[in-house]
Amino acid sequence: MKRLYLLFAILTFTSIIQSETFNCPSLDGYDIKNLTIPTFWQFELESSICIESTESPCHFYFTFCKFLPPVVNSTCFNSSVCQYSSEASLPLEIGHYVENPFIPKETNGFYAEFKGPRISHKGKLCNVSIKMEFDCNSDQPWIPSQESALAPFPIEYKLNSETCQYYIKFDYAGACHKIVPPTTTPFNPTPAKICKQPEGYDITPLIDPPYWIFNITDGCYVESNVTNTCKLYMAFCKPIDDLKGCSGSSVCLQYNLIPPKSVVAGGYTEDPFTSFKNGGFLAIYSHGEEIINPYTGKSCNLEIEVKFECDNSVDWKIPEGNEPGIAPFPSHFSPVSDKTCKLTMNVPYKGACSKKTGLSGGTILLIILLIFVCFYLAFGFAYQIFIKNETGNNRIPHYPFWSFVFLSCLEGMMFSWKFVTCQRKKEKLLKYDSI
Repeated sequence: MKRLYLLFAILTFTSIIQSETFNCPSLDGYDIKNLTIPTFWQFELESSICIESTESPCHFYFTFCKFLPPVVNSTCFNSSVCQYSSEASLPLEIGHYVENPFIPKETNGFYAEFKGPRISHKGKLCNVSIKMEFDCNSDQPWIPSQESALAPFPIEYKLNSETCQYYIKFDYAGACHKIVPPTTTPFNPTPAKICKQPEGYDITPLIDPPYWIFNITDGCYVESNVTNTCKLYMAFCKPIDDLKGCSGSSVCLQYNLIPPKSVVAGGYTEDPFTSFKNGGFLAIYSHGEEIINPYTGKSCNLEIEVKFECDNSVDWKIPEGNEPGIAPFPSHFSPVSDKTCKLTMNVPYKGACSKKTGLSGGTILLIILLIFVCFYLAFGFAYQIFIKNETGNNRIPHYPFWSFVFLSCLEGMMFSWKFVTCQRKKEKLLKYDSI
């Protein structure tokens, strides 16, 4: 046992000054960062399944994408996995250094495989190796340290005495599902439907990118197992495609957790826009994911209402190609409460400042009347001058009629004026005085 403690002390000391580290290649979206931080991990197994079985448990020291720290007179030089027991004379190399030991599974999870030297076990020669399987368990993050770290106890382990292969299975939060980068661009994005334009407003910049990304720093607490900060993804007049946990929705919240978590805040809506009478417009999304309200404990479906407010200084910059857009920071975000499961968000938008006012029915009639008058006068003058050879006021088309109308209107206006100013009564009194 003293030799075991001595080996551990030497490993710990030399790990600080001599271990050589290489960068692990990425693992197709899985989170392996915690596994690669310590200088080495360690755990122990019962002696019955150890090569060179002893009465004492055997200890395993292993690392990823780097060498174990060297130890004097050790057979684990330039290796990544080493086994040692207090009754063994020397540590036993189980796995050579591998630049990238990780292999993703077809479903969630991955393996780490190491092949070791040729050894003698139970009177037979065999090539020792070890295969570690990492299975999903969100409650097992593998807490690292900068030196050595204690690995969680395996949930399954065995040794094939014929092939000298170890199989060790661990729970690990980073193996739960693949992390899809938030800026992943859909390969074949769903084109935007023809949105019903909110009356008079310009929504062209909104519907161009595959979706927009909002950074929400306060208000994302929609369930008891999420944080108050998140990224909000929103697509207008089309669903979000190829974003893990959000596909087929129009509004989605993503949380930076291990494993990452997504919550659909609004289902796909082909036409979400509604205009205000007094300026601005809304985008309303319902049919979100069913949640347990953290304040009431009751189930409800999320929904979200987005108000676009006038701000001439804020442009929603359309990204090049088919990249997602980075939306401006919301001026207001109202979270879930004990009274509602409806999120509300106000965002500044230049296109919400003024309506593109069209022509009213009265304006159109006035334009038609003006055009008719112009044609009437032009052709009328031409007819009177060139066909009837009229001169003077008679060149005006239908002069007697229009002069009568004009004089009648003038007389009516004078009569009305005198009636309002009581000049008619004075005229009658003057007539009686003359008599």
